[in-house]
Amino acid sequence: MKLRPIVVAVAALWMHAGRLTAESPAPVQSRLTLSLNQDWRFHRIDTVEAQEAFSEPSFDDERWDRVNVPHTVRLEPANASGMRNFQGVCWYRRRFTVQDAWRTKKVFVQFEGAMQVADLWVNGAHLATHFGGYAPFTVDLTDHLKAAGDNVLALRLDNTDNPDVPPGKPQGDLDFVYFGGLYRNVRLVVTDRLHVTDPVYADKVAGGGVFVRYPAVTAASATVEVKVHVKNEHDSPRASVAAVSLLDGEKKVVARASASARIPAGGEGTLAMVLKVTNPKLWHPYHPHLYSLRVEVRDRGRPADELTTRIGIRTIRFDPQGFWINGERLVGAGANRHQDFPYVGYAVPDSVQYRDIKKLREAGCLSLRTHYPLAPASLDAADELGMMVIVSNPGWQWFRPGLFAERAYEGARDMVRRDRNHPSVVLWEPVLNETPYPEDFAQTVHRIVHEEYPGDQAFAVGDLHLAWGKNFDVVYAHEKADGKATWVREWGDEVDNWTDQDAPNRVARTWGEAPLLRQSQSHALGMSKQFAIPGISGFGLWAGIDTARGYHHLPFLGGFLDSYRVPKFSYYLFASQRPPDGHVPGLDDGPMAFIASYWNQFSAADVTVFSNCERVRLLQDGREVGEQSPDEAPALPHPPFTFRGLRYSMGRYEDAARFENGARETRKWIPGELKAEGLIGGKVVATHVVRTAGVETDLTLAVDEGGRPLVADGADFIVVQASIRDARGTLVPLADDSVRFEVAGEGEIIGDASIGANPMRAEAGIASVLIRSTRRAGSITVSARAFGLKPATLTFASVPSSAPAL
Repeated sequence: MKLRPIVVAVAALWMHAGRLTAESPAPVQSRLTLSLNQDWRFHRIDTVEAQEAFSEPSFDDERWDRVNVPHTVRLEPANASGMRNFQGVCWYRRRFTVQDAWRTKKVFVQFEGAMQVADLWVNGAHLATHFGGYAPFTVDLTDHLKAAGDNVLALRLDNTDNPDVPPGKPQGDLDFVYFGGLYRNVRLVVTDRLHVTDPVYADKVAGGGVFVRYPAVTAASATVEVKVHVKNEHDSPRASVAAVSLLDGEKKVVARASASARIPAGGEGTLAMVLKVTNPKLWHPYHPHLYSLRVEVRDRGRPADELTTRIGIRTIRFDPQGFWINGERLVGAGANRHQDFPYVGYAVPDSVQYRDIKKLREAGCLSLRTHYPLAPASLDAADELGMMVIVSNPGWQWFRPGLFAERAYEGARDMVRRDRNHPSVVLWEPVLNETPYPEDFAQTVHRIVHEEYPGDQAFAVGDLHLAWGKNFDVVYAHEKADGKATWVREWGDEVDNWTDQDAPNRVARTWGEAPLLRQSQSHALGMSKQFAIPGISGFGLWAGIDTARGYHHLPFLGGFLDSYRVPKFSYYLFASQRPPDGHVPGLDDGPMAFIASYWNQFSAADVTVFSNCERVRLLQDGREVGEQSPDEAPALPHPPFTFRGLRYSMGRYEDAARFENGARETRKWIPGELKAEGLIGGKVVATHVVRTAGVETDLTLAVDEGGRPLVADGADFIVVQASIRDARGTLVPLADDSVRFEVAGEGEIIGDASIGANPMRAEAGIASVLIRSTRRAGSITVSARAFGLKPATLTFASVPSSAPAL
């Protein structure tokens, strides 16, 4: 019989930073969280073979590959679309020993994500089957561990089509790819038997773990409600005290509170506290202030458990007039994004997740969405960099009553429980993307969101035109909806038909200047339409980054970043929509100008400049062409600038081509330099220079660090770009030379010639290589060679991992 939870609410303990001068208290060492990402043994089932022995502790796995997590089931070509990716079964095994200090503790293993049906054994005992590749799951190992010798974890994963596991739709009919493998972090958590629970594992409605809400927020003060769910797995009652400390960005304590309860043996309790913060620093996309909430649980005065949750204080609302944060109206213009990366599929480490969010945020995106819950590292980056997030239940045009629906309900609960404390999350999408679900399903998932997040700060969103749609808190629609707040889920993918799939927005970076400009024009027109919707709350481009697709052999090419995260012209159109004033730490933001031209013999005489400045001055070879205001596009915050009729011809040739009718080409193309100067208040605040490229002569190398260095954990990777340049150092955008990379030191190249990774044929003058770290921090030297070009060498360093590891 389940014991009834004990709920203890205490009177608010009101404190102000001015009365608290103590530095943050030293953390107690009562909870041990260890990375379990290293030293797995891996085997992919490529043929029909017996697997019964793989879960046995005595099985000899020495011939299996030794891998580190995040890990993909198989390296794939850069274009893994059209069912090129592996579907099937794979196994992971991991040995570890139990430390003496753990023998009276609880030991859990936590998986952030494993694709997609996971079976776990420990020491030969089958402990769990988890359905779904995007949600985390935790398994209690305590009673199955051996005190001496090796303990063996065995994990079987299956990413084949499964109609009862969301998203459910066969990958051959799916608009994205769910790659296989143990692709998110794994950790071992050792706690006291009196401990704060994991919110997903606890399986408590609006409970479990630490739950923080903000019932009253103004610029002058904020009320912070904290609930801490504690479980007592001792064989006797425990007098439990939970103390919370709220620390600001400078690690100063600004508020404290505590609560106590007597929790029976095998029982659990929720300890509730209220804090007040005077003059809080509120979280907002343009000033994403964060606090740390430290929770310490004591057992009869003895430290029992301690953990820290990063939070942001803010208040949001949606109404027919739009979206409001901290009382200020804001349009959440942003993009959708899938998480795959060339070669490695979903096995994207935390540093790369951060770099993706940073790139999208620097492109002016204020919101982010996809078809499934994001990696925790993506949400952490969104909190830090001011990106608002829509968290979605996995789905795409697929519904089945029964088991599938039940798992979708479970997914809706899990996503709220996991992500509810992130200030970046502003909308919950519990429905299934573009799916004709029945009305009772829509009602149920809407209710689930509000059950899991009570109060007025949780908003569920669904499609207006689908079942029960008008009853969601916010509706997805492409026009103003009477009496409802409106968000445009996806825009920009203007396909002519779904057979040929031709579209002005779907453009590869290799196709040249004219298609890239056409994509920019398509995006500018579409964006202006979204801004013009009365009372629009937000909208997301489909999609910000090129991505693999299951049902078509070509990848989706509508992103303003290609799959290697190299910008197209459209990237700068989006970046030009960000405000020129203000700065978010960690972002390259502020005033900008970009000339959308290669200024070569194929360039148009009309030159487009993207800028968020008041005026732009354009110079050609040092001579001023003109200074002007932006074009007419009233709905766009910052329309482009078009300079018409620059001098143009076929180069130095005075005798231009004659045509059959005897006419002579009279326009003159003059190679040289264009320079754009962005002006605000009459002062130059941004510049961009484009030079005509000559013949390619050299290679140069650059590492795309993007705010996060390479971590020496054996799984992290970073992109190094080889640029093909002329003798003056100008990128040659028409170059497609084959570039071969070599690496020395504490790094290795991901992929080889079999998947087109190395050598790689340059795309629009740039070849990218993925460099993975070793387990030892140190110097890494990358060299690049191409026939007829001067080679290049680059040296950089990986840094030690800060995560304690087992």
